[in-house]
Order: sequence, then C-alpha cells, then structure tokens
Amino acid sequence: MHQSRKEQGVERSSRRLLHPDRREAILFSEFEEDIEAAAEWAAGAFSSHQGPRGERGF
Repeated sequence: MHQSRKEQGVERSSRRLLHPDRREAILFSEFEEDIEAAAEWAAGAFSSHQGPRGERGF
C-alpha cells in the first residue's frame, strides 16, 4: 500500500526531529561516563596527596 504525499512528508519531518534527540541522548550518555571517570580520578588524586607532616591522605 502506498503512502500519500502528506503522510510521507509527516514521516520525513518526524524522522528529522527524532534523530537530533537521539544524537543528543547519546552524547549526554557519553558525557556522563566521562564526568564519572573524571570524578573518580579527582577523588583518587586528592586522596594520594601528602599531608603537611609527610603522611599520605587527608
């Protein structure tokens, strides 16, 4: 069964609108992973600093 031109136009428009949302969701998930890794790295960096009397940690 064939789609009318109007139906084809609506479908194309909805695809164009959905793809940027999917790309944005994928980017946000990647950024979230990077942020979590950076937080873990920062926590490890702070805990390995030496104290004022030479002892490790805070």
